[in-house]
Amino acid sequence: MAESIGRIIDALEDTPIPNILIFAGLFFILLTFVTKVGGFIEVQPAQQKWAAPIGIALLVFGLILALNTSYEPLNPQAIDTPQPIGCAAFLREGSVLNWTTADNSGTPVNRGTLRIETVDSTVGRWWGEKIADPKKSGDPVDPDPVDGNFKEAEMTLNNPNHKEIWSGNCRESEIEGDLIQEPNRRFLFSIRKP
Repeated sequence: MAESIGRIIDALEDTPIPNILIFAGLFFILLTFVTKVGGFIEVQPAQQKWAAPIGIALLVFGLILALNTSYEPLNPQAIDTPQPIGCAAFLREGSVLNWTTADNSGTPVNRGTLRIETVDSTVGRWWGEKIADPKKSGDPVDPDPVDGNFKEAEMTLNNPNHKEIWSGNCRESEIEGDLIQEPNRRFLFSIRKP
């Protein structure tokens, strides 16, 4: 019995108020014509004369609310979804990021763009292409396929064409870290949103 009452209450919670008022109004109007409902409810003649005006009032009020209330279908895009934080805020499909490298003294060495093509946030992996600026380096304009990992505020970039690995920390406006290039060359890098 308690389970069925609980289910009724759950169903009522999800039912719009105008629908409840219309149903209640029809039920009260029904009570004006019967003396017994299901063996549980017994209506006295004095109660029957009040059931009709109460039923009509509930029915009219429910209809007014139903006609003046617009119900819009639930839009999943309208629900506030948490915004990605850390590296996930940078490494999003379709993102184009600017990168620069510098030697250990901070002197700029190279720059270019990083295009993020695919991201699998469930495992923290991403794939894309790194394009060096041909004016600053002798690198070809052809993009290098790159991939990497990310977790919270840490990310890596693997560039097999140039035998280099980038490891960095994601901050609010940039990713900074170390670039290790074989054989034993170390640079600093910075990745920013344009």
